[in-house]
Amino acid sequence: MKILLMCKEMIGYERTAIMVLGSKLKQSGHEVKAAVLSRPLTAEEKKRRKNKKSEPKFPLHSDAYVPDDAEEVWKNTNLESGLSKPKINVEAKYNEALIKALSFQPDVVGYSAMTGEHYDIIEFNKILKEKMNFISVMGGPHPTFNKTVLEEKGIDAICTGEGDTAFDDFIGRLKNGEDYWLTKSFHVKYKGEIYKNGLAPLVDELDALPYPDRDLLYDADPSLAEVGLKSFVAGRGCPYKCSYCFNKQYNENYKGLGKIIRARSPEKMIREIEDVLNRYPLNMVNMNDDVFMLKPNGWIKEFAKLYKERINLPFSSNVRASSVKEEDIIALKDAGMTHVWMGVECGDENAANEIFLRNTTNETIIRVNNLFVKHGVKVNTFNIMALPTENAFEVDLKTLDLNLILKPNFASFGLLYPFPGTAIARMAISRGYFEEDKDTLYLDSNKNQSMLKFKSNYEKRKIENLQKLAGICVDFPFLRPIIPFLCKLPLTKFYHFLFYVHLGYSHKIKSQPVKIKTLLKEIPIYFNYFKNLVFKS
Repeated sequence: MKILLMCKEMIGYERTAIMVLGSKLKQSGHEVKAAVLSRPLTAEEKKRRKNKKSEPKFPLHSDAYVPDDAEEVWKNTNLESGLSKPKINVEAKYNEALIKALSFQPDVVGYSAMTGEHYDIIEFNKILKEKMNFISVMGGPHPTFNKTVLEEKGIDAICTGEGDTAFDDFIGRLKNGEDYWLTKSFHVKYKGEIYKNGLAPLVDELDALPYPDRDLLYDADPSLAEVGLKSFVAGRGCPYKCSYCFNKQYNENYKGLGKIIRARSPEKMIREIEDVLNRYPLNMVNMNDDVFMLKPNGWIKEFAKLYKERINLPFSSNVRASSVKEEDIIALKDAGMTHVWMGVECGDENAANEIFLRNTTNETIIRVNNLFVKHGVKVNTFNIMALPTENAFEVDLKTLDLNLILKPNFASFGLLYPFPGTAIARMAISRGYFEEDKDTLYLDSNKNQSMLKFKSNYEKRKIENLQKLAGICVDFPFLRPIIPFLCKLPLTKFYHFLFYVHLGYSHKIKSQPVKIKTLLKEIPIYFNYFKNLVFKS
């Protein structure tokens, strides 16, 4: 069968799910392609467009990629299928994805959706449904925890959990004319009814899965291939119960259906990195596990040895202070680990433990931070502001102050996002800070504005301004005495711009190896990412 895998956008990072699903489906003999609703042009594509004698004769989004055969595709697909040309201001936004879908004519379109991205995906799917026949499937965090999305017009099925083998099973049943509507881990519309099936067991042996198909993803967004930082996943699962994260509910959903914490073998992981290193630009590796150091005994030591011998590139990883061992820091630093991303979340211990259920003391965070510094590993911190509590601004100031003590390489500050299905969303609703109903508008970024209701717009503005200025203040501590005053000023849009300038600088310059030749090549790509982020609303 022909399957098209899609997502809304990929701003500088690969969608692992699409790569893994694509590999598994190809392994089963299906024809698979990928597409992105919105992506930046590569330098070569911009050059080709500039050299074109005339623009295509249908409306275009200003930064959209247009294949050279776009007009021919429209001409051919419009002839016998009764398709109409794009409508102004709606389909133009999605022109590349529409063209790719219509030229491919897939049997199934699979969408990977995070909450906030689902609006554009639903709208695109409606347009595509008017033009051709196919079965639409939505997977990812949003349908997993907000199953009512299946009620949307045009969505035929949703995957409600891990999809590696479940989606392959769904497609296999569909191809063979079997009861695909009874596939485990799927809710499916079929003949006027909705079939809600239970979850399939988790994949126990991750080594049994094929390597992620990067060719598939880079064909959909060539700019990703040109970026020297690439992400890899060595393990799955997180046992912690942080209220703002979906993992707590996810683990409860899968109780009795397999091991939550699973890891690929170090050898398998190294082989994947080697393959990417031999085929694409790669100057830094990001180990993107939820908690990288949470591995079986001996795993870190073996991985560090193989990585140093066969990869020998700088790399970063995600860590939680309570799961860090000094011996692992030493081994990974020797292998090339230059940075870690560590969750701090909140500097007010009462709020951190009562609201976020962090169950880690500030003392532990400071101690582990100092261990990394001692061994020459830079620490980037994750922090969350705008909590559902009466003294939110004061709590957020304590988070800033904890980071001033830590003195991280980069302090990243986001705004609390009440994701559907999370404990923090239920808490925010019960405390009157959030309303969740069919009219709730979910944002597709936690960096711009808070979704919570505070006692006044003035109070909310102070909190949002603090989130924009906090990272800058950590780099320039002399600003701390005037931060409360700056947060009172109606300069949120200006602070918003400063925030993203600082964010881009910290990600690209402070947290990655800097080589002039590479930097010059990547600047246009990162500028497009910057522009897209700044103008998100």
